[in-house]
Amino acid sequence: MTDNEQAFQQCDACGATIYPEHIARQVAEHWEGKLLCVHCLREKRANTEPEPTVSLAPDQAVAAQASTQIRAFGSHGGIGFQTGPKATTFRRSLLGGSPNATRCRIFHCKLSDASMRHLEEQINEWIDEQDEVEIKFCNTTIGVVEGKQQDPHLIVTLFY
Repeated sequence: MTDNEQAFQQCDACGATIYPEHIARQVAEHWEGKLLCVHCLREKRANTEPEPTVSLAPDQAVAAQASTQIRAFGSHGGIGFQTGPKATTFRRSLLGGSPNATRCRIFHCKLSDASMRHLEEQINEWIDEQDEVEIKFCNTTIGVVEGKQQDPHLIVTLFY
């Protein structure tokens, strides 16, 4: 194992990878003896205390704004959907009332109970946010997602 691999840690709640810079920026930290990622830490803080207000230097504010644009499992591109700094629109409209799908949305998570619960929450939130989306069918598979670590993932594809 290299020094670089040893620097990475995992969230004790959901198993997400925690990078050294997350700990340095205090977006991931220990809570009641457990190391928590930014999402689990936000959830714990929301249940116990209000989010602290921090004023940032201009260069830190840009970095903080960029980090808030990244959401768990990505953001979706489509008609009226925001994908970071620009909105993506597609020529073909959604086929409401038809059994045929126009687009797909892929979600994935590690194979652990906590991360699958988080995936369930993410899918339900995404569906609630998209009023014009009508799910046509769904496909699931288990596979390895390439990255810093090759872990087996549950991959859910929603066709709408």
